[in-house]
Amino acid sequence: MLGKHWSFAIAAKGLPIAALLLAAAIPGRAQNPSADASVVSIVPKDGLLHVGDDPRCASGADPECKWTPRAGKAINVYGFNWLRYDFSLPEALRKTPQLAVLVQDAPVTYEVYANGHPIGGTSNASLLSASSYTRKVLTFPSSLAPDGRLTLVLRCLPQGARSGIYGNQISFRPYVVAPPALMPGIMDEETLAYLRAYATHYICFAAVGFAAFVFLLLFSVNTRLLEYLWLGLSLAAVAILRIDEISHIVHTGLPLWLTSIIYAVFNGTTPLVLIEFVFSFLKRPVPKVFRLVQILGLTTLYPLLGLPIPAFLVTFVNYGGPAAILVASLAQLLVLPQCFRSKMPEMRWIGASLLFITVENSARMAVQLNLPAPAQDVMWHGLDIDVRGIAYLLFAMVMLVAMTFRLRRIQNRNREIEQELAAARSVQQILIPEEIPSVPGLSVESAYLPAQQVGGDFFQVLPTADGGLLLVVGDVSGKGLPAAMLVSVLVGSIRSTAEFTSDPAELLAHLNQRLIGRTKGGGFSTAIAALIPPDGRVTIANAGHLSPYLDGKEVELPNALPLGIVSGAKYESSQIELRPGSRLTFYSDGVVEAQNATGELFGFERGQQISTQGAAAIVETARKFGQSDDITVVVIERLAAGAEPHAEQIEPSLAPA
Repeated sequence: MLGKHWSFAIAAKGLPIAALLLAAAIPGRAQNPSADASVVSIVPKDGLLHVGDDPRCASGADPECKWTPRAGKAINVYGFNWLRYDFSLPEALRKTPQLAVLVQDAPVTYEVYANGHPIGGTSNASLLSASSYTRKVLTFPSSLAPDGRLTLVLRCLPQGARSGIYGNQISFRPYVVAPPALMPGIMDEETLAYLRAYATHYICFAAVGFAAFVFLLLFSVNTRLLEYLWLGLSLAAVAILRIDEISHIVHTGLPLWLTSIIYAVFNGTTPLVLIEFVFSFLKRPVPKVFRLVQILGLTTLYPLLGLPIPAFLVTFVNYGGPAAILVASLAQLLVLPQCFRSKMPEMRWIGASLLFITVENSARMAVQLNLPAPAQDVMWHGLDIDVRGIAYLLFAMVMLVAMTFRLRRIQNRNREIEQELAAARSVQQILIPEEIPSVPGLSVESAYLPAQQVGGDFFQVLPTADGGLLLVVGDVSGKGLPAAMLVSVLVGSIRSTAEFTSDPAELLAHLNQRLIGRTKGGGFSTAIAALIPPDGRVTIANAGHLSPYLDGKEVELPNALPLGIVSGAKYESSQIELRPGSRLTFYSDGVVEAQNATGELFGFERGQQISTQGAAAIVETARKFGQSDDITVVVIERLAAGAEPHAEQIEPSLAPA
């Protein structure tokens, strides 16, 4: 995951590498210097290297300063280095009074000498004050090279110990020496040439960045899909690193300290993100050994502390990050069996693209670890074809296509579920009384408002042979379709049991036996049954349900277990008197468990205060407070002598929404 063209980001890594172009141009042709036939470009070879701070190296000619070929040699990232290049200037440049040299991709702190004379640099620069844009033009008189022989020497401090930015990769670019007036055109031409050469690279990663945004957006919609989060972060990281990379060629205004943080953070967290993606995809916890790999990757963050790296940790810090990324990349192979065994064709596409990107990333990290690996870039008609960019783009495209197929299946499944819920709701509407029986001397008002399309509350109001009412109100544990199916069992049992008994305690005992063994995972149901005869002597039995309120006061009833917990449970009946004008109110717990935005519960005290209101008003009050569960309210009032009986039910579709 290290930057593809990190040779162009040397300043952020503290590498002591300078790149200069040598060219000459005829005055008046500055708009396109390289098009002039008299322009001479000299691309130096590897140059010469001296490790250590020896002032005698400034001239490049002192025999006491030992120079060795730089090719294949690691630089000293914790001290000074000297780089030397020897040139013979063309005649046109020898006659030019003032010359300019373009320095780019240099470290934070450096000095340049022309034939032993200092011509400028950034000796006073620091990580905090430096820009990520590394180009700088230094001028010097051509009289420093009277015979046309020019030796450029770069004295640099890689900042490995000072700023915490380190590295040891070596890359080469041309030097440029030209009249100062031509330098802006040369720089612009080189920038355009770079962007043209690596256009496919940046186009690929721009598309990858867009794909990352899509995956992160999908995760924000459904936070249970953690694989989308880690996949989005992984793709976003490689896209953002390209911005960091190009800021050293194009003046983006980013400070060096920021690009250094971007580089360290996104590379340091790459093993963490890749491993989390793999095991989120597999729906398995991350093993401890991979946790250690994630921690190893974080060693890339150590230089940001600005502390010197102890000698015994140099190798660990330099190679820990790439090694962790290599292992994390190889961990993606664990996903392949699941992909290729799947019956879904898009999973096999994912497996193939993931294999491609794993091989590519592993090869690139092998290069960072000085291990043999195939070439990662192919030049074709002047274009740099970056295999990694193509691999990431292919992977992102395959994941987006696979996501489209997945979303289509989810939509189809949701449509089927909606149809099933609609059917279940229709069944439940049949089970809820459509019409409350009218009983002389009694007024019955009910309201039922499920929290979802189907609910777990139920109630039944059945007439008795003596002209009274048998009322059962209950609440099945859970919500949705499973609770609704259990409700159908209970309602059917209530109706069949009421044909041979109207005793509340006996009714609850029978319902309890019907539920034993029918619920999985410990499901149960609360219920309360009341027999209300014409004379107002009410018999009530309770199975773990909320006690009713009589004229605003809670009715005290014996405690009992809910239905479906213990086989053979017995229930005790109690009697109360419902006098003319009195009101008996039954709730489900959806009233007292209503919860507002701050998490406050409606509570029993508020529930008692509104218990003298009508069923519709109670439901509306609880709904406005914040409905979180099914709400059922049944209010039975004994009328004064001569009053007309009244029965009213508020259907769910008519209940306050």
